[in-house]
Amino acid sequence: MKSFTSLLAWLLMAAVLAVPSFLFYNWWSNSKKQVSAEISQGPGTAPVFQSEGGAPAAQPAEKAPAAQPAAQPAPETAAPAQRPPSAAATALSTAPVQPPAVQPEPAPEAQSAAQPEAAAQQGVEGSTVPKSISHYAPQSERDPTFSPDDYKRLRDEAMRRAEAERMVQNAERYKPREPGPETRVVLQGIVGSAAIINGDMYTAGQTVRGVKIVKVGADYIICDYKGKKFRKVLK
Repeated sequence: MKSFTSLLAWLLMAAVLAVPSFLFYNWWSNSKKQVSAEISQGPGTAPVFQSEGGAPAAQPAEKAPAAQPAAQPAPETAAPAQRPPSAAATALSTAPVQPPAVQPEPAPEAQSAAQPEAAAQQGVEGSTVPKSISHYAPQSERDPTFSPDDYKRLRDEAMRRAEAERMVQNAERYKPREPGPETRVVLQGIVGSAAIINGDMYTAGQTVRGVKIVKVGADYIICDYKGKKFRKVLK
């Protein structure tokens, strides 16, 4: 019984292993045929579509590559001919370079004497520089913003002011003098110790128009005006 069971087990195992082995062998044979077919056809690609009868379809002709424009040769630049160095240049290049001679510094006295001369020269140069000149030369002092009527009005006002000032000066210069005390008192008669002056009776000690009567005589009177005495006689 055990041998039969083991036999079935081995058969089952062989069947299980035979199926993948068969599949692997089928795949390997197909791939080998495909590789051999590709090698026999050469580098060209296999046709995708085949005509009836198994003959391969005609492949379209490959397009010819576009003609490339002819490359233009680059213009050759002529190299300038090198001139042989001249004899002078050769002599200069071969001559030793000498350092510049050191100039002696001027003495302090010479420097102090040269400073006033330089200042005088600068002053002369500054005086010779032309100054800016204005070419504006008005013919008259008339203000262009004023019209002739404005000038006439201003002239009339100036004349009126001058006339008023002249009148004031003349009035102050020829100011009328105040009447004297003699003209203020008019003696018209004498009655006893009273005198008739300007139509009224006055006695000694009274005042008439700022004039004080000091004394009444027989035919005269003596008056005083601001400390000045005078005599009026009856006519």
